[in-house]
Amino acid sequence: MKKSFVCLAGGLLGLSFLLSLPAVAGALEDATARLNANDPAGAYALLKPEEKTNAGNPDFDYALGVAALDTGRGSEAVTAFERVLAVRPDHLQARAELGRAYIAINEPEAARREIASVEATADIPPEVRTALNRYVTALDTGLSGGGTAIHGNVTVKSGYDSNVNNSTSDSRVLIPAFAGLGFATLNGGATKQDDGFAETYGRVSVSHGISIDRKIIADISASYRGNFHEEKFNQAIAGLNIGIAQTTPDSGTFSLIAQAQSYWVDDDAYRYTYGALGQWMLSTKGKTDYSAVLQYAHQTYPNGRIQDSDRVTLGGTVGQYFEGAMKPYVFGGIYGGIEETEDSAVDHLSYYFVGARVGTEVQVSPRISVYATAAVENDEYKSADPLFLEKRSTLRTDLTAGLRYALTPSLKINPDISYTNADSNIVLNTYDRVVASVSLSYDF
Repeated sequence: MKKSFVCLAGGLLGLSFLLSLPAVAGALEDATARLNANDPAGAYALLKPEEKTNAGNPDFDYALGVAALDTGRGSEAVTAFERVLAVRPDHLQARAELGRAYIAINEPEAARREIASVEATADIPPEVRTALNRYVTALDTGLSGGGTAIHGNVTVKSGYDSNVNNSTSDSRVLIPAFAGLGFATLNGGATKQDDGFAETYGRVSVSHGISIDRKIIADISASYRGNFHEEKFNQAIAGLNIGIAQTTPDSGTFSLIAQAQSYWVDDDAYRYTYGALGQWMLSTKGKTDYSAVLQYAHQTYPNGRIQDSDRVTLGGTVGQYFEGAMKPYVFGGIYGGIEETEDSAVDHLSYYFVGARVGTEVQVSPRISVYATAAVENDEYKSADPLFLEKRSTLRTDLTAGLRYALTPSLKINPDISYTNADSNIVLNTYDRVVASVSLSYDF
């Protein structure tokens, strides 16, 4: 009786396996067709649910490995190709693909080992040789860090600014320290001035790989903004960043960058800044972006050294891409820190700050995207202002909206408008501002 039961169970199991073969074969054939049509995501979606019952079938595992690798799942691909080779160690294409999978997960020595094993084989089929040459090139490029890449941007802009000097609209103010003298009248340079402007901006970024996971990065930028009438508020900025970026397979990219910047007003040096930036960035398979920043900056004022200060900022941002016709991207971030003067005699210029920023960008057509951002920052000063006899507190709000239209993949036109409101308990630091502009930008 027991023997009959075992035979019956074995027969049912064998029948079940035979009945499943056409379904497995159909899924595999379908997935192979999708791979040949450059649709690895579709192939992966067909094969992954069948993995538990079909792992160990070399044809199935090979197709699953290719689909996983071509959809960014390097670790899964390694496992699938290793199962193929456990059954068929002479499967040269699987071994070559395993080398490519090791490249994808930043294991160059393992990749070199697998590729060398295939290269040592006599009479390699032409299709394997073609793939092998491609992977050797990828490996050599990866081991050298990807070579040197240069990117740049040139932008010209023109528009209208309702407050080019970020000043109050009140022409008469009462200064508590001199209240007995009555209201003081501010000169034109200390009150709100509107004007048209033109601006140019350029930036060149260079990255040079020194290993498979490490790059030297540098960029230089410069801009000049000239007002049509209020030339005493013309501004120029030049900056240099240089540092190193370390990429890890699972933990993102870590960068350490030295920074320097010069800022001029009316062709005179107003401020020099130098410091360092530490940054971490991670993009997940779910299209979520994370970043964190720690920045130190020392600021010197050639014409007012008493204002020299140190600034420390800590912040973080999260962004998310969403699938859909408009491919929306949303992000939000917070930051905070302190800016402190070196001279305690002007401690009323030292302050703590905290802020937040949110935004979105939506692609409304293949050439047009629209965006909007909102930001708020609160500044709390450490000691009372000697003229206004109280600690300054300022809440600043910035709103921006715009549109990008791609004339070509490299050339874009960008109209936008922004609004700024600074609400302070000290009237000299209360202002609002509207800037409307149109820019033409070229990437190279």
